[in-house]
Amino acid sequence: MSFSGYQPAFRLGGYQPASARVAAEFDDRIAIHESEMNTLAQHHTPDGRHSFFILHDTSTIYGLPGEAQLVALHITRDAEARTFTFDSERLPLYALAQSWLVQRHCPASTISRPEGSGTDPADEMTVALEQRFRDHDNKFSLVMSYSGEGYPTQETVVLLKTADRTLPQRYRLLLETTDLRTFTHQLREGAFDTADAALAWLDDRSTPMPKPRTTASPQSPAKPVGPATAPGRTR
Repeated sequence: MSFSGYQPAFRLGGYQPASARVAAEFDDRIAIHESEMNTLAQHHTPDGRHSFFILHDTSTIYGLPGEAQLVALHITRDAEARTFTFDSERLPLYALAQSWLVQRHCPASTISRPEGSGTDPADEMTVALEQRFRDHDNKFSLVMSYSGEGYPTQETVVLLKTADRTLPQRYRLLLETTDLRTFTHQLREGAFDTADAALAWLDDRSTPMPKPRTTASPQSPAKPVGPATAPGRTR
């Protein structure tokens, strides 16, 4: 994976964490890894109150095997009180990191994957799937992920679940296969009724991955869950 090559600039000079809890969580989840993070995309609102980042955390090579390497970060500043809060999430795919920020009112066009960062989509199906999952609002939640390493190919596995219990095939399995010789990646989607069925297919793979039977209609973007210090530690 190629990187933008510079450490993040969080624009927090003159600002203090809004509480001791914010300070502790920012140190634990962001600051401690800052020297090993690369900024892939960022957007700052004109009034300076909000900053959005997609970061690649290279320190994951020393962490748990398969840990997600991308960090989506939203910083909110109180210009009058000179304090800040934040929310962040580790996510395994760039499209999911984009989606997480878009749900928090970051314009999607400002956090596109930059040229020279990572790999290029291998085909039109990959492009379409990435756009769909970038724009999925809060329809899916992350169940598990595993970001593999290796050469010449790497595989990232993501299991998602929809909150709508009335929909068939509530579980979606995403497989991203990266070819480091061509610097391209291919994304494919499978649909399953249960998590166990998805994981069983993943272990076996003797049959084609089941395709979604229906496509849910678009929903309006969900409102974010207030200024937060949420838990979470993805590529």
